[in-house]
Amino acid sequence: MKKKTVYKKWLIFMILFLGTHSLISCRDVSKTELTEDIDAYVKTIDQVHADPYRLITREQFAGQAQELKQTIKTLENARISVLQCAFYLQELAALIQDGHTRINFPFNQLTGKEHVFALKLKMIDGNGYVLDNLGYEPVPNFCSILAINGIPVKTLFEKCCPLYNTALDQAKYLMFEESFPLLLANYLDINPPWTMTYRMNSEVQTAKLHEMTVKAYFQQKTQPNSRYRRYSISADDVKIPVLDLPGFSYGTAQDYENFIDSFFAQHNSSPYLVIDLRQNRGGSGYWGFYLLDYLTDSAYPIAKKFEFKVSEMMRDSIYASKAGNQLGHAKNGEYLNVTNHQMRSPHMKLNKFTGKTFLLISENTFSAGVVFAAVFQANQMGVVVGQETSGRICFGSDPVTLTLPNSKLKGSIPVAIYALPGDNPDRGVIPDVEVSRSIDDFHSGWDKEMEKVKELIKEDMSI
Repeated sequence: MKKKTVYKKWLIFMILFLGTHSLISCRDVSKTELTEDIDAYVKTIDQVHADPYRLITREQFAGQAQELKQTIKTLENARISVLQCAFYLQELAALIQDGHTRINFPFNQLTGKEHVFALKLKMIDGNGYVLDNLGYEPVPNFCSILAINGIPVKTLFEKCCPLYNTALDQAKYLMFEESFPLLLANYLDINPPWTMTYRMNSEVQTAKLHEMTVKAYFQQKTQPNSRYRRYSISADDVKIPVLDLPGFSYGTAQDYENFIDSFFAQHNSSPYLVIDLRQNRGGSGYWGFYLLDYLTDSAYPIAKKFEFKVSEMMRDSIYASKAGNQLGHAKNGEYLNVTNHQMRSPHMKLNKFTGKTFLLISENTFSAGVVFAAVFQANQMGVVVGQETSGRICFGSDPVTLTLPNSKLKGSIPVAIYALPGDNPDRGVIPDVEVSRSIDDFHSGWDKEMEKVKELIKEDMSI
């Protein structure tokens, strides 16, 4: 893979909340042009978004847009960079508080020389820690960050929250961890060198930190592995097969299905199975269903509600075929209930699994990963272990892409309402067995969730 492509994929991962790669021709815009883009965005949200006013009223949203336009009018500079436009518009998109409603980040506006904070953070119970020092100053990993330039970490987190398109605390912390290195200088306007106060072994110390460039940060940062794999763990000398699926998008659908088929051909008679979705950020929900089909012979519910809001953008999208013939008779603004997306009849391939299944989830589990976890849990296909997901049970789905007229920024707007099986629509999937992690667990490399699964398996074998 070319270095440039990997670089952009890393940026997608680091600033997840700003969306996917956007190959657009951007330029600075005037204040008038940006306010026109804001008006266009508000109008499109109102007409196209399937459920925009679930957590904010229409009047509140329009009022916040008006306040933003007034703020822009008072800016000293006559022209505004598209990077800054992206931040302004993302603050507006984030008010919807739906993970799939966002402004896509204009990657082609990054020079590679932007100032980046060299420490990778981990937020635990509202406190910030150094998970990895990618710079050159001698700041120890796993120390507690107290303040940067005298500003407490909690305050810095609160200042970044207007960008985060979620109502879930664990999702906000995740987004803060991934975006903060870029946001400190480029959004919060806190420029290097930075004076950081930290605590290590009960001793409070300070360090002066210099910036890294985006490219230098990327070269040091460990890249996430999106490839699915299988391996085994042992519990009382019994080998337990594990499916590690960090996404539902790696490779082709056929290769994925062949991988799943071969796995169950080999392990269908195992008494236990572990499915690991702790790093699964989503992809194709149908890939998840293909795996779930191996856990049952009966039809199972996959949604409480799946509805499209009709609009011209929805009609022109790749999702229109899901609505079937009823779309031709519908008027814009109407909602279409797609009943054939609420139950699933499993494939009837051989090698169905009849043992006990454990599913690992975390705050990193999102989108199609959440769909899998919610359906798995609601249909009692096994035991869910880990932390609450960052994706909600009820969320906006099937996003279309809007291009704003002046800045040419692109945004994602969901045209469907997807309510998964579950009793807490405004929460993520809550594990049956919750496992919390301390910074000491990260320091030791202790896989606490997997160890909990081994413990549960040993208890089950002793019955």
